[in-house]
Amino acid sequence: MAIIRTVLRDIEPEELGVTLCHEHLFTGPPLWARSKDSDMVLADVDAAVGEIRDFSAVDGGALIEMTTEDYGRDIEGLLAVARAASPHLISATGYQKGIYYPESVETESVDSIAARFVSDIVEGIDGTAARSGVIKFGTCRTDEIRGDERKVQEAVASAHLQTGAPIATHCQAGTLGDAQVARFRDLGVSPDRILIGHLDRCLDYNYVRSIAVTGAWLGFDHWTKPKYPSDEVRGDFVQRLFEEGFTRIMISGDLGRPSYQPHHGGTPGFAGLLTQVRDRLPASIIGQATITNPREFFAFEPKAAA
Repeated sequence: MAIIRTVLRDIEPEELGVTLCHEHLFTGPPLWARSKDSDMVLADVDAAVGEIRDFSAVDGGALIEMTTEDYGRDIEGLLAVARAASPHLISATGYQKGIYYPESVETESVDSIAARFVSDIVEGIDGTAARSGVIKFGTCRTDEIRGDERKVQEAVASAHLQTGAPIATHCQAGTLGDAQVARFRDLGVSPDRILIGHLDRCLDYNYVRSIAVTGAWLGFDHWTKPKYPSDEVRGDFVQRLFEEGFTRIMISGDLGRPSYQPHHGGTPGFAGLLTQVRDRLPASIIGQATITNPREFFAFEPKAAA
């Protein structure tokens, strides 16, 4: 039977509710990154609870929390939030992108890296009973997949094939999504188990369409960010894809900075994001992109890992 794996328990897909597909409640990138940018750390449990309760108040049902080990995943924090507020939280295993990888990636085998991801999904994260429900893979360049990322991509594919858990990606500036899909296919992963992230940062219709035709899912997950294409442009793009029959689209804001979350002094927060997207898109598209599609994509039938 297909389930969705949240940090508290496995649920039936119909329990998921309105879902944002790529978000962050806790972040803690390496010190070298923090020293260059003071707006990168989310570490306040009470603030995270406030954000999730606000999200619940506008009928938010679930958040896919995409912070991985190399970017400061805080599973104890996620558990505290999940116990204090009603929306479901799904935690990612995998790695963020090459510039944040731990030094061990250089010397570890693919099998060793994959085993760690599998353990997060099957046994539990960092000694807790909480388990991951999605595997993250990311690229940090716009021209090629780095050698260390190709190694991790093999491990991600292996973990997926061993567990059934879906794969969600980070594309730097929205690029290389086509290359990510192509290599995952070569590694035995079906495109319909891959969500390609941040595509709304590279709104070239032919490029996005080339990914859509593979059957992969499309992440339009930078809503409400004025430094990128406007929500008006983004909304028109989504509607054009739907009109052409490419409906495997999910929505989010990737609001992984204090300046994006009201309980940290920022804006718009998950509640504000959802409200603004509802004002921009037809209700039928909203329903499919935030309810129907996440229920289908994040559901998997757990396998007994090898």
